[in-house]
Amino acid sequence: MTKFLVFTDLHVDIMHDGVARMQVILEEAKAQDVEFIIHLGDIMYPDTGFLASHGDLENRSGWFANDRDDEKLAILKMIEESGLRVYGVLGNHDMDSCTKATACAYWGMPAPYYVFERGGLRFIALDTNNILDGETLLDYDHCNYRNFRGGNALTWLGKEQLAWLEEQIMTSSLPCVLLSHAALGDEMLNAHDGPEVWEIVRRCNADRRRVIFAMNGHNHIDGVCVRSGVPFMSVNSASNIWIGHKYDCVRYSETISKIYRHITGCAPYMNALYAVITVDDDAIRVRGVKSSFVGPSPYDLGFPRTASYHISRPCVRDRDLPLTEMEAEGLIDYE
Repeated sequence: MTKFLVFTDLHVDIMHDGVARMQVILEEAKAQDVEFIIHLGDIMYPDTGFLASHGDLENRSGWFANDRDDEKLAILKMIEESGLRVYGVLGNHDMDSCTKATACAYWGMPAPYYVFERGGLRFIALDTNNILDGETLLDYDHCNYRNFRGGNALTWLGKEQLAWLEEQIMTSSLPCVLLSHAALGDEMLNAHDGPEVWEIVRRCNADRRRVIFAMNGHNHIDGVCVRSGVPFMSVNSASNIWIGHKYDCVRYSETISKIYRHITGCAPYMNALYAVITVDDDAIRVRGVKSSFVGPSPYDLGFPRTASYHISRPCVRDRDLPLTEMEAEGLIDYE
C-alpha cells in the first residue's frame, strides 16, 4: 500500500495567495501522513535569482510573471522544511521563462521525462510540452509555443518518448502509474498522441495488468475517463480555472486585480484543491476537497460548457477506482 498527495496548477505567478494555498497543502500532507507528494506542473516560474544563475533572464516577454520572488522562495523553504519528497512533471507554462533544463533543475527532476518507484508502484512522469513543427519535435522554450498557436502543433509526446514509455511499462515488475501535465485520456486540451498512449496501454495490459492508473493536470477540471480499461483522472487546479480575459471579473479587490493583473481572467476556488490517494490491494482511493468559486462561476459569466471536456466544478471529488479492468470507455462521472 502507498499513500501520497497530488496537486497541480498552483500558478503562483497569477494568484495572490499561492503561499497560503501551499501551506494548506503541506499541512494536509503531514496530517494525512503521506509518503510523498506529486505535482503535475505549472506551480510557479523559477525565481529570478535561479534564472540568472542559469542564464535564463534574456527574454521576459509573454510571461505571467510579477515580481514575486519572496513568495517563491517562501514556498521552496516550506517544501524543504516539510521533509517530504516532491516529485513533479513539467507544465506548459514552466518553460515560459526558461529552458526545460532550467525548469527540471528548479524542481530537482532528472530529465523532462523519467521514472521513480515508491510504495510498490512505478510512476512514469511524461513530458507533453513539445511542438511538432512539420517532422521536427521542438521543446517548449521561453514562450515559443505562442508562435505555433492554431492547428495541432502544440502538446505532443513524440515517437521517441512513446517508445520509451512502452519500454518502461514492459520492463517493470511493478504496476505502473502514468503522470503528465496535459491530458492523455481526454479529447480536449489533450496531448495529440494520446490515442497512441491508449494503444500502448492496451498492448502492455494484454496478458497482465501493468498500467493501473493515469493522472494529469493542465485543464483545471475534475473528471475521469477510461481508456483501454484504465482510469485517466484529470486533477483540478489548486487555485482556479482559467477562463480568459474575455470574462474578466474583479473577485477580490481592485487593488489585488491591479497587482495581480491576470487574476481577473480566472474563476478562483475559495480553498486549495488537492487529493490524497491511497493505493491498496483492492482499489485506488481518491479523497479530494470540495470548495466554492470566489464570486460568479464560469458559467454565470457565459463561459461555454463546451470549452472543457469535463464540467467545471470547484472540487476534486472522492472516488474509488478499481485495480481490475474497467468495462466503460470514454468519459465517466463519479459523484
